[in-house]
Amino acid sequence: MKNLRNLPLPTLRTFEAAARHESLTKAAEELNLTDSAVSHQIRRLEDALGYVLFVKSGRGLVLSEAGRILARTVGGALHDISNTALRLADLEDGGGKLEIACPPMFANTWLAKNLGQFCQDHPSIECHIRLVDNHRVHETKDIDIGIAFGNGGWPDRWSALLAQVSVAPVCTPQLLQRIGGQAAIPLDLCKTLLLHWDDGAEWRRWFSDAGLPEADRQARHLYCNDLGIAIDLAVHGAGVALVSDTLAAHDLKRNTLVKAFPLAIDIFGGWHVISFDRSLKRSAARLFLRWLLTCFGRRSSLENLLTT
Repeated sequence: MKNLRNLPLPTLRTFEAAARHESLTKAAEELNLTDSAVSHQIRRLEDALGYVLFVKSGRGLVLSEAGRILARTVGGALHDISNTALRLADLEDGGGKLEIACPPMFANTWLAKNLGQFCQDHPSIECHIRLVDNHRVHETKDIDIGIAFGNGGWPDRWSALLAQVSVAPVCTPQLLQRIGGQAAIPLDLCKTLLLHWDDGAEWRRWFSDAGLPEADRQARHLYCNDLGIAIDLAVHGAGVALVSDTLAAHDLKRNTLVKAFPLAIDIFGGWHVISFDRSLKRSAARLFLRWLLTCFGRRSSLENLLTT
């Protein structure tokens, strides 16, 4: 490989756009350059690296093996650099009080286990968490950020999807072992408590999808009015709960909870973050949104936010 001290760094942005589109013309349109300017920059980069980055395929271009390797790194690196630069720009007035509203099920599961990192990274921001019924989050006026489950599209609100939600049975490894371990079948769930946060409809749908529409009648049941309590009961070995990967992520990662069966059912909605135009102008809110969207891997929503 050639000496990289003179690597033409400005060409990396052009390469990233061309690699993403697999088209020099589309990259030129995005970057407001001519096709010949894009071609020239790609050639400069290839000369500096000593590798061909694109090869002809039919009438178009595709990445070479070297191009694919470089693209995997450059896209993420440019995104991180841009995000960091904007974050540094916001730090000038990025402090103050930040009002966050969400339902208890999200606060007690995901937020409680992750928010500490944001507070450590941004000591000048004073977070205030307000527990609000899920259906009222988008109506709450005096907040900066709302997090709610639903279908999105709330009028006069900026919102972005964090995660679509499906749920599967989770329990402790010890409880799973007691009902059969790896040899367990869905009917074995009736040997323990089924934990509910609704009227039982989700479990009935799960058993129906498992081919056992009447199985829940053979089980014992424990009802809660909040999913967070149902998850806590599952963590303490009381029974089996239907939980999404989003809310159970921390416990699944630590093996405190395991999936009893991979079958999951869609519950027709997702977790969304909500904000207001006045809050989007606040650096503290923008820093929080960048952190939250990054946690959920919502790069496109993050890029949209950065342009508002």
